[in-house]
Amino acid sequence: MTADEVKERLRAYRRACKECRKLNRKIRDKRESMTQPRAVRTDALPGGKGNTLEAAIEKIDTLERRLHAAESEKDKALSDVRTLIALAEDPDGRYILILRYINGVSFDDIPEQVFISPATMWRRYNRAIDQIAQKNDSE
Repeated sequence: MTADEVKERLRAYRRACKECRKLNRKIRDKRESMTQPRAVRTDALPGGKGNTLEAAIEKIDTLERRLHAAESEKDKALSDVRTLIALAEDPDGRYILILRYINGVSFDDIPEQVFISPATMWRRYNRAIDQIAQKNDSE
């Protein structure tokens, strides 16, 4: 496995978190729109688009099913990320990977949280990624 492939697998958890937040926002917005007086008609006029309360509830149900699937994917991605990070031998490198890929801390903020220079952070980060890639190739 290459370093780029390792990074791509590590990014999967953050992408899954983003998708879950997006779906939660859509569900919240749809529910809020249902409570507004003119947002949803409760009767379907002949020839209308069917913008009924039932259609809105069905849409929410569909979004909730998508959210459930996305949360399942997020859990799988987190497990994979934890497994990958555990392969790094350097504890500082593992901590940097945890901050970045599990906690979502930006690369700009990691050095001050770990009390190291940016150059040292990048060396440890790259060393940890290389260790993971090497161990995955040997397995």
